[in-house]
Amino acid sequence: MRFFPQTSGLLEEVFGECMAATSLAVSRVLGFRHGTTEVVHEQVIGKRDTGICQPTSEVSRRHRQDSISIRTIDNSYSPKVSATSTLIGDTNHSTTFPKQLSLPLSVEEILTLTKPTIKKLFQDAGSVGASIGVLRHGQHHFLNGGAQGLGVSVLPDQDTVHLISSMSKPIISTAVGILMDDFPRYQLMFDTPVSTVLPELKGSPGILKTYTNQELTIADFLDLRSSFQWMTNLWEIPNGDIPWKTLDPVVSLLQHLPANDTYTSDKAFVYNRNYSNECFALLAAIIERKTGYSWAEFVTKNVLEPLGMHNTFIGLTEIERSNMSKTFAKSHSVQVAGVMPELLQCVDADGLVCRKKVAEWFDRHYSNIPQSVEVRPSQASSAGSVGPSPLAAAAGVMSTTSDLLKFYSKIMDVYNQRREERNSKLLPYPDHLNTPLERGINHLFSHIESRIFPDPSSSTCTYSGGWNTVTVPMTSEERNASPRPRWPGADGDNARRLASGIQSKIHGNDLDYSFFVTKPETQPNVTDINTKTEKPPLIDPSESKKHLALYHGGNMVGATSFCWLLPDHETAVVVLCNTRGFLLDAANLSGMLLAECLFLAESDSRSDTGSVVAAVKRACEDTKKMARAIQIDYLYDLARYEHTIALRFREQDPASNRRDTAGLEGRYELTHNVFITITAEQRGLILRLYGTGYGYLLRELRQENISKPNGLQKTMTFAQPMAELIPSGVGGTNRLKVDDFVVVFKRGKVGGEWGGFEWNFARDKTPKKRRGYRDTNPYFWRRVKEEGA
Repeated sequence: MRFFPQTSGLLEEVFGECMAATSLAVSRVLGFRHGTTEVVHEQVIGKRDTGICQPTSEVSRRHRQDSISIRTIDNSYSPKVSATSTLIGDTNHSTTFPKQLSLPLSVEEILTLTKPTIKKLFQDAGSVGASIGVLRHGQHHFLNGGAQGLGVSVLPDQDTVHLISSMSKPIISTAVGILMDDFPRYQLMFDTPVSTVLPELKGSPGILKTYTNQELTIADFLDLRSSFQWMTNLWEIPNGDIPWKTLDPVVSLLQHLPANDTYTSDKAFVYNRNYSNECFALLAAIIERKTGYSWAEFVTKNVLEPLGMHNTFIGLTEIERSNMSKTFAKSHSVQVAGVMPELLQCVDADGLVCRKKVAEWFDRHYSNIPQSVEVRPSQASSAGSVGPSPLAAAAGVMSTTSDLLKFYSKIMDVYNQRREERNSKLLPYPDHLNTPLERGINHLFSHIESRIFPDPSSSTCTYSGGWNTVTVPMTSEERNASPRPRWPGADGDNARRLASGIQSKIHGNDLDYSFFVTKPETQPNVTDINTKTEKPPLIDPSESKKHLALYHGGNMVGATSFCWLLPDHETAVVVLCNTRGFLLDAANLSGMLLAECLFLAESDSRSDTGSVVAAVKRACEDTKKMARAIQIDYLYDLARYEHTIALRFREQDPASNRRDTAGLEGRYELTHNVFITITAEQRGLILRLYGTGYGYLLRELRQENISKPNGLQKTMTFAQPMAELIPSGVGGTNRLKVDDFVVVFKRGKVGGEWGGFEWNFARDKTPKKRRGYRDTNPYFWRRVKEEGA
């Protein structure tokens, strides 16, 4: 079933036109819509100005704002302005707006102009439903569409609970900031070495910085500047399973594995991050050690409750969830089995996958790609017998668009108070921080600013304080700097694919995707009358001001999410989606589109409406082209992945290989609490992480096992066809590398017992000393006779 199933009349027009409240009450069209009591059409926007699009006057702008009825919602959690909402169904109407700039386009008009593009993004991703929230100058706006789940004829709304995945990290970092506010009690600072709180990590290779040989600090965890090896393939399992129920496997791995030597200097982190969910799992443990509470209890009491985030949850059991009156979005993935046969035919004369043919095939069949399917929700959001998984601190919080806008409003309020106090120099800023929550956020901003300043004139794109941070707009020179920064806003599954989509030249030179890069306001070059040469115009420093933006994406089994905050514009965008589509992260792209258009409207506040409308339309067209490039890029990599499995490996014949493979069965340990089991089943040899859950079929290397059927090693892979994995909820970019799942069994003599296998799950290229098959390779999994041996 697709996001817009043609078999369902109720859901047929998901995006629908922006309709009057009375019309909506009659039709109840389930679509991406925003509630407003006035029909806002593009033609009306275009006719607002005169035929020659003269700049609008202040009077006309105020009249245009007052012509839209907004329903007021009391919000005691924002000390600066009252929050307002465009929700359908509220009964209190008001035409009073918080004090704000006069803008060429309102949020409602931007939503109207971008809705068709947002609709297409979620269609192409196979999404079932989503909720989008926009906060601007104290006003809340919501755009909801699709359904809460397959077979559910109910629209998600601003109070529908979604898994927010890695958008959990800023919530955890805020809790850490609160600990730092009460130093006499908790004795925690940014430069506190982690082993002073977690002594079990003392001396572990994994907590040393390879570029200084010093121990990692709290700040390094918050900034993802660790030397941890990449461990995701040890816990990301199909069907939503999270095998790490406690922190013990993380501790064992850090004690066992060498430090990651990819980041050989502090400068390597300037535009980079060593993304590690384990950093935030350890921060959760630090909260528990310092407070005596579970990290979930501390976060709830000190972050969620003060903000009135009553629809935000951590670690609910199935029974607790079923007994609540709250609405929880279901979880979905997509299936691609129906398109794989034709996709795999997109090869050139040499049998290699051809990107051009993939693009041509995509354009013929994209309307059938992909089909959505319900999956088991990620267990990162659940609670077991010992409470929530430690990875829940990194990716397991559940929330709503309405609750998250409360959180982001407070963050932006603290930031803007910091700016006002810095500029006024009247009173010390801490005198205006009334609560531990505000002071905790202030601690984080002081740290973030120390990372990106004292050079605010240059763009910085780094990870700090639990956020991706960037100063916008970037110039093209800054964007092309070396090392090249990530694209502002690109995160989640799009973090790598957005830039590669541009480089692939799928659209030739016709893809001018310049979000947050090209300056919104440009001036023509001035000709020097003496030299007849052109030189750039003089720009007033205030005109070239950089704006700090915070953003984060999230991707877990069955869910995607994205948020963008531009504090000095008092603007935030949040997108929560109940589907992980893999071919396209629609939550990220739609959120970036809205953020860019809002940024353009405010940055071009002196421009006429017509020019801003044209800029928004260009942004929509660029987004659709980028979406096409990203999908083709993913399908190209997917086809190469499938070809690699088929060409290099083959399924075993259980009958003919029974004698040779019988010795491979058993339990294999890497270190304490980290093990794999291999069993012989009807399909063949099955590998399971930690002995439970999804069973991966082992395939053997074709060439090796033909030439050396009884040799000292046997190469196999548990990389699975994506037609099997994607419907179970996994299949991101990290899964499209067959070599990441290759295991090499070894033994000391021909015919002897297999002693274990090598599996370099961390992609570590560090040379290892060799002493036969029982070597010092830290990625060698040793076969044990029985559990615990």
